[in-house]
Amino acid sequence: MKEYNVRRHYETKHQSYASYTGAERAQKFKQMAASLQAQQQFFFRANKIQENATAASYEVAQLIAQHGKPFSDGDFIKQCLIKVTEVMCPEKVQDFNDVSLSRKTVVRRIEDLSANLKLQLREKACAFDFYSIACDESTDATDTAQLLIFLRGVDDNFCCTEELLDMMSLKGTTTGANIFDAVSEAVEKMGLKWDKLCGVTTDGAPAMTGERKGMASMVCVKVKESGGEAVRMHCIIHQEALCAKTVQLGDVMNTVVKTVNIIRARGLYHREFQAFLSDVDAEYGDVLYHSDVRWLSRGSLLQRFYSLRSEIDKFLKVKGRPLHKLSDPLWLADLAFLVDLTHHLNTLNKNLQGKEQLVSHLYAHMKAFCVKLRLFETQLRSFNAAHFPRCLKSSLLFQRQTFLLKRRNMLL
Repeated sequence: MKEYNVRRHYETKHQSYASYTGAERAQKFKQMAASLQAQQQFFFRANKIQENATAASYEVAQLIAQHGKPFSDGDFIKQCLIKVTEVMCPEKVQDFNDVSLSRKTVVRRIEDLSANLKLQLREKACAFDFYSIACDESTDATDTAQLLIFLRGVDDNFCCTEELLDMMSLKGTTTGANIFDAVSEAVEKMGLKWDKLCGVTTDGAPAMTGERKGMASMVCVKVKESGGEAVRMHCIIHQEALCAKTVQLGDVMNTVVKTVNIIRARGLYHREFQAFLSDVDAEYGDVLYHSDVRWLSRGSLLQRFYSLRSEIDKFLKVKGRPLHKLSDPLWLADLAFLVDLTHHLNTLNKNLQGKEQLVSHLYAHMKAFCVKLRLFETQLRSFNAAHFPRCLKSSLLFQRQTFLLKRRNMLL
């Protein structure tokens, strides 16, 4: 505006303000500026509340997705929030009512979050100097083969990125060619270049590692055709799980699994067993199932079975199906040794898991465990079971020399 126009407007319309001088004029100016700001913030405040409601909706949707909860749980969460607000701060009830958490809204929020994560990963992937992938294929509860593809990439600043690249559902057969097609689709969809692929890690299945028709072989050929070179590797965690299966105590494991199935396979037996454990104030309230797919479940099953061995023995005797091996001290010693050994193996497996671990770290864990095995061998040779605490409780441990010799030979 031109100065003389502003001056004329002030002198003709606001001449009364000329009477304010000094500190009084400054105070009046502050009051008018605060009043103007309050008027301007009236609409911004409503807009801010709506933005906060939308942000809260995204946060809740992210938690629902992370914990694998049904999308319909959003309505239940909103009801809980409103009830808490009515008690804690009733004046904020309307603000929480504005948070949309319906099933369809939660679905849209999760889809938006997924699309944003893929966009961020695509932007990072463009800066990768080299990257590697790890693939694992398994069947879910609906008998659908699911292929998980993990990505690790490094840029020119040596910043590593580890993310789930994609999860592909394989329809029909799961041959090496089918898996390779799925991997190719995921890699190309993310905009990754084949010549920058430097490694592919698999679980060691024939469809993955076949010399000619395996997925890893096809990936290496594809990379070579693009001008790069990729290395095939067998997942070290899968190798550890395979080695753990060679423990020669199948008779103990089979007996434990069979006993657990007797208790849990029948609904009546299971309910009566849980009630029995509650009556005797047992350490645990139930026994656990074992699944070969879940590697750590074997150790958990054995530890729970060993802790409840006396209760299981009493319950089976009451039911007229006694397990005589629970009265055999040597078999119990075998069970105790297997419980302690699987505990050490599970600890190693957990150390191998997790993000941001280099192969050198995993190799160090494996070498350290090999040193532990030699220590166990030396101690068992001198009848020292310090690292097998449950074996120490066996009354036959130091009476039967053949027991520890058998355990030492197993470690060898």
